[in-house]
Amino acid sequence: MRLIAVAAIVLLALTVPALAQTTNPIRYTWITTACSIWNCAAAALVLANGTKDVIVLPTGNEEHPWLVLKRVEAGAVYIPEDEPYGCEVFDTVTDATSRYNAMEACHGAMIMSVPDGRAVVMSLTNCKNGKRRATR
Repeated sequence: MRLIAVAAIVLLALTVPALAQTTNPIRYTWITTACSIWNCAAAALVLANGTKDVIVLPTGNEEHPWLVLKRVEAGAVYIPEDEPYGCEVFDTVTDATSRYNAMEACHGAMIMSVPDGRAVVMSLTNCKNGKRRATR
């Protein structure tokens, strides 16, 4: 009987730390990829297979007329140094609008509310001239 009690205590002592371990929820972020032709953007849409995690936007930029906005796991993607567009993610549209208004016009910034409830500001990473956008 004593052996069973000791075994139960040891088993309980081993299972309590295992129960205390929790996994962190997966955190997502949004990234941009510039496309110089429509086929690049269309391929991203085809590979997305209808999910709401890929959005294609026109930029108005002659060098990179299409921008692919993609939702990915944070820390699970490599963004090349020469990527012309960057993306900043905000929890509220108010914060995103403040950042958008503070950017120089040469960045060609775009603001968008995304399906996960957050807001993103997409812009060129390198500014070619120093003109500032007029704010009201």
